[in-house]
Amino acid sequence: MNKENIFKLLMLLPYIWLSTGLLVLRNSDKTMIVMMVIAIAATLFHRGLAPIKENLKKDKTLWVLLAITGYALFAYFYHGGSSREIRALIGASLFLICFPRELLTQRILLGLTLLASSLCLAYACYYNLYLNIGRSRWPINAIPFATMCATFGIVAIAQLSRTASLSVKLQAALALTLSLTAIILTETRGIWLGFTITAAIILLLKVKNKGINWKYATIGLAAFLCIGFIAKPQLEQRIEQTQTEIKSIASGNLGTSIGLRFQMWKLAPDMLKDNYILGLGDKHALRFDKLYNQDFVSKKLFNFQPAHYHNQYLDKLIKSGMFGLLLFLVLLIVPIIQSKTLVIERKHQLIGISSLFAIAALTDVPLNHGQTLLTYLLLVCGLANHHKTSKKNNC
Repeated sequence: MNKENIFKLLMLLPYIWLSTGLLVLRNSDKTMIVMMVIAIAATLFHRGLAPIKENLKKDKTLWVLLAITGYALFAYFYHGGSSREIRALIGASLFLICFPRELLTQRILLGLTLLASSLCLAYACYYNLYLNIGRSRWPINAIPFATMCATFGIVAIAQLSRTASLSVKLQAALALTLSLTAIILTETRGIWLGFTITAAIILLLKVKNKGINWKYATIGLAAFLCIGFIAKPQLEQRIEQTQTEIKSIASGNLGTSIGLRFQMWKLAPDMLKDNYILGLGDKHALRFDKLYNQDFVSKKLFNFQPAHYHNQYLDKLIKSGMFGLLLFLVLLIVPIIQSKTLVIERKHQLIGISSLFAIAALTDVPLNHGQTLLTYLLLVCGLANHHKTSKKNNC
């Protein structure tokens, strides 16, 4: 391996870790900071300040990230916040300021996606099927893990929209199959829904641009049915559980998983009283206890003691106020706006990732978890080039 390739490897270390360790290790977001420091040092030594000037000049998403990081630091010292979130934001900001975007080619991204999807399935099979451990006792919370699996699945679907060789399509199809199977094994209903809707959005965009290739559509449908048949027990179990919970809610029992979410969402206006602008930060727990003493919170929900409110939009509003919610919405929207200037596969990837996280945010807080926050930031900012990348750089 020559000197140039060694430096490329070092500069890509955070993306390699994103596709490996971040998916299988409990505190992998902390190790990611080490990978970022190495990558930043390698970039400054090998490329100097040129990538920094280029990124600050052209990357709108990066400026949004810097604004979010600045506000998060202010909020952290003003009324508290998550140290894990702050660490991820600062690390991602510094790395993405320096990272040369042209290194993340579609060929490298495809290889990383295939590797990540393989590890996703291996992890899900090991804990769900081999050890038969319930998802609540997995080393990594099953919901953010499923979100990461779905993200790589969406990247794989977007890769299929390329006008590329059969080899590329087969690799992307394999990555999609592996990640989709892993998603099903996580038994995470919110991500099932988010992945399905996002995949439909990308497929509709593809049909709009190129029409339908019935051969590939038939193969894809057959593969999807096979995966569904293999994972039939997990699917049936979650469907039955959902039906049972809906019946319980209809009878007035809000103590189920879905019912507790409804209670938390309903509580938001009372939590926000007199704190709409900057939010409550860590003081949300005190406000929650106060509302319980005033009989606004049920005993079941109080015993649950939520660290967050299972909806990123409401959680941002409660903890960070209108400013925090606005910056979160901008972070979802700007990559989609930027995608208009990109080649088709990057366009679909950006739209897909942003859409997936926007939908996942309805029932979870993907940007509160270190792993999923880093996944979103590194992929969205890494893909958001500001020119039509040449064919050479995309292969």
